Order: sequence, then C-alpha cells, then structure tokens
Amino acid sequence: MKNKYTYKLLVESEERNKNIMEIALYGLVALSALMSIWQFAEQPSAVPLQRVGRTIQQPIAGPFPS
Repeated sequence: MKNKYTYKLLVESEERNKNIMEIALYGLVALSALMSIWQFAEQPSAVPLQRVGRTIQQPIAGPFPS
C-alpha cells in the first residue's frame, strides 16, 4: 500500500515539472511572436502614405506634335 502512495507522489511531481516546462515553452513562443510583430511594426514603410488622396499635377508642355 505504501508503494502505491509513493508512485502517486512520483507521478504527480513529474506532472508539475512538465506543467512548468510547458508554461515556460508557451511563454517563449508567445514572446517570440510578439517580438516578431514588433520588429515588423518598427520597420519603415516603403509606401509613401503622405501622398495618399492627393492628385499629382503635371505641367502641360506647349502644343503636342501631330
């Protein structure tokens, strides 16, 4: 009877360590996802958003050749 109790304690202690490792692993995965989102958010944009919605007027040069 004492052996079963000892085995139960052993199994429960292994599960606690497993849970701690899983929490640490999932935390690292979440942290890496947030860091990669932050990395792309900090990069300068290649799209010129200052000109969105504005029309570009080009000067018309003299008479057109026919």
